[in-house]
Amino acid sequence: MTSAFRAIVLTAMLVLFSTVAFAVSPTPFTIVKDPINFSDYKGKWVVISYWATWCNICMEEIPDLNAFYKAHRNEVVMFGVNYEDGPLKDLPQRIQESGVAFPTFAYDPKGRFGVGRIRGLPTMLLIGPDGRLKRILVGSQTKRD
Repeated sequence: MTSAFRAIVLTAMLVLFSTVAFAVSPTPFTIVKDPINFSDYKGKWVVISYWATWCNICMEEIPDLNAFYKAHRNEVVMFGVNYEDGPLKDLPQRIQESGVAFPTFAYDPKGRFGVGRIRGLPTMLLIGPDGRLKRILVGSQTKRD
């Protein structure tokens, strides 16, 4: 087998396997484009996490938030908000870069709860089972928190 033929076969195999892997693995994130009705979640806690890819603390807490989301998705509803400037079309790339596994809003819902400007990142809004804002947490949140 000539080296040129081997290179062609190897390239074809790599393309085939990468195409199959891409087709089998669905997009690991959800973008919520339309405003949601938070009253649909009455009886459950809602967590809204504000993050940005340039925020090192945010990126460090994402794995713990993902673990929390996966472990408690039946009891707690969780959303993210990417809080950085830039076109909305870049949101999927930012989500992939960060590894966020929970649904991310394409809009900022803080006005719904009477929250003004976000003063620092990461910030988390905790909405109680009654649909009211209970607490704003600023700074890193860990699994223990």
